Amino acid sequence: MKNRFLALLLSLAIAPLAHADDASKRAKVEELIQITKLNQLMGQMTNQMTARMKTLADQQSANRSFTPAQQKLVTDYVTQIQTITQNAVSWEKIKPTVVQVYIDTYTDQELDGILAFYHSPAGQALIAKSPQLMTRTMQLVQTQMNEVQPQMRQANEDFTRKMKELGPVGPASNQPTVAPTSHP
Repeated sequence: MKNRFLALLLSLAIAPLAHADDASKRAKVEELIQITKLNQLMGQMTNQMTARMKTLADQQSANRSFTPAQQKLVTDYVTQIQTITQNAVSWEKIKPTVVQVYIDTYTDQELDGILAFYHSPAGQALIAKSPQLMTRTMQLVQTQMNEVQPQMRQANEDFTRKMKELGPVGPASNQPTVAPTSHP
């Protein structure tokens, strides 16, 4: 009986310490997110992604002769998709998950080291130059993708032609496809 009581007292004494550790770790993660300006970086990434969607839609529209009503429909669709995307990955929506991922990923000691780095001149340079680095990298990737676009278009045309040659596609089935088994 004494042992159970002692164990209960010990667990009650340790519980606030564990909670304090969680609060301390959360505070470190919040500081890391603030110092690295992660919310701004996420906003820039979202803006670039939605701008790219609009560029792709504009390129697709340029290759077609849409009526004014069709062009309005395309524009409205792109705007709707951009809004859905921006809402889905808005900082306010994803911040709690991001904070939890950082908490789950890093130890207190690792967070201390990471924070020390970001407070250093080298860490500050990394923070300051990351947006430029990201923009230039995205431009490079976009250039590479533009170079292979004719190949991708040809592959798409070949795929479409071959699918048509094979005949119409049947309705979707909710049943899993299982290969027949042969019994010896």
